[in-house]
Amino acid sequence: MIICHPLKLIFIKTKKVGGTSFEIALSSYCDENSIITPISPKDEEIRKALSYPGPQNHQTQTWPDGNEGKQAFFNHMTAGQIRAAVPQEIWESYTKITIWRDPYDAIISRYYWEGMDKRNIPFDLFVENFRSVLSENRRIAPLGGPNSPDIFLRYEHLEEDVNALGVDDLWARFSSLSAKAALRPKSGADPATLFAKHPDTADLIEQEAASEIARFGYTRPNPTPAPGTAEHAPPRASGDTPSVSAPSDSSQPDFIFTLSAGRTGTAWLARFLGDNLNIPSVHEPLGLDAYGTRLPSISHMRHFNTYGMNGPLCDFWEGKLSELQAPYAESNHTLGKCGLIEALIDHGLAPRTTIIILRRNLAKQIASYVVRNDFFNITIPWQWYLHPDYHNKIVDPAPLKHLGDVGSAIWYALEMEARYAYYKHIYGGQLQFIEATLEDAVTPDGAAKLLRALRHKGHPKLPPKANASPQNGNITDTLVAEVETLLSRVNFDAEEAALAFIQRGNRLDVPALPRQCAAAGKVAAE
Repeated sequence: MIICHPLKLIFIKTKKVGGTSFEIALSSYCDENSIITPISPKDEEIRKALSYPGPQNHQTQTWPDGNEGKQAFFNHMTAGQIRAAVPQEIWESYTKITIWRDPYDAIISRYYWEGMDKRNIPFDLFVENFRSVLSENRRIAPLGGPNSPDIFLRYEHLEEDVNALGVDDLWARFSSLSAKAALRPKSGADPATLFAKHPDTADLIEQEAASEIARFGYTRPNPTPAPGTAEHAPPRASGDTPSVSAPSDSSQPDFIFTLSAGRTGTAWLARFLGDNLNIPSVHEPLGLDAYGTRLPSISHMRHFNTYGMNGPLCDFWEGKLSELQAPYAESNHTLGKCGLIEALIDHGLAPRTTIIILRRNLAKQIASYVVRNDFFNITIPWQWYLHPDYHNKIVDPAPLKHLGDVGSAIWYALEMEARYAYYKHIYGGQLQFIEATLEDAVTPDGAAKLLRALRHKGHPKLPPKANASPQNGNITDTLVAEVETLLSRVNFDAEEAALAFIQRGNRLDVPALPRQCAAAGKVAAE
């Protein structure tokens, strides 16, 4: 990747798109303070022969304002990682660019680049078993959200798009290079031929890459091979509307997840969705091998709420989401606190996913935490909830600290309310959010309403309570009344807190910025 100060450009380098050649060409415009990450020794020789600047400032930096930095920049760094490493002014004022390629063509390039043909691994088997590579570039350069690049240079229209940048001679320098030359056979390896032999593989790509197919108008390769197809001359993408696997208004979503604080009926919801939609529906995968793979570990929770979507988090979501098969539902409340929404956007699953924001009466929810001593041992909030000491948070816990564990439980409930509002504001145009309360959903009318929102027309089946805590009713009623009194004294608006957080330039998927307003995100107790 490159940060070119003279051009005020940040190049986010995706894979198998001619990125190395573009990187070599772009380095010719860099000054001594620009950031250039290393490429392969062979490609560095090409850059050196052209007398272009080589790797520099990727371990320590001097920014244009004179400040020093000690950030580590590297090849194929994700946009989120770059955003977290550069000064906010640089990220906001520089143009972020990347290169994008037709997924049907890109996966063929990857197949031959990895030498799978020489290892006698069939093309369809490679795609089936390594489908995570289909979402790799969406993880590096998300199609939407705060980490999305400003400009996507289309591999199929590079001359047009590179010239549109208005950088003198950039196309001439780029087009004269051939770093990482083609490894495909001269015949039989074009998209039309390969996918005519493997239509099921084309179906899989259509499903996995639905968001980018829709975004850039890519179409399934024509079953009749086009003569003269080559590695660096792929068929031009059509502007026709493709057939994608995103659900229509009349179909149920492929994937259903919850945003929830926990102790809100998520176990019941998992049973409800499975019984009524007749789909695999999971609450919390608690198998011995699930921690750190299907269920986030403590380190995943702590990383997200401290550093945002960094490498370990991206790897976790890459593994988890790449294994999912539609239809699928999961009401695991921990996921929404370690990057679920961001990962769905990055992996292109958003058009096929519905998020249920599941609430419960706030006082009863908080009372449940208190009765169970959920905030007494710090390990429990780290693994299952959130802790007030996390760096990335919307709500300031200071006014509630004098209440001890009860104050932590109240802060957590309010923080989650603010996060619901935050995610709707940031991603409401890309994801469908459905809001439900446990008290309403367990009634016949409320259950029917929830099913209609999920585009299901059947009569609801209401399962019994699940995962309920054995509690003394009198103590709980008393505690609920006390919590209600405390909540009545708190001046808190979730929408206001979320908007203030966003307007300060903060995002949950990157490290927190210093608070610029002492009142922002705070609760005020009367």
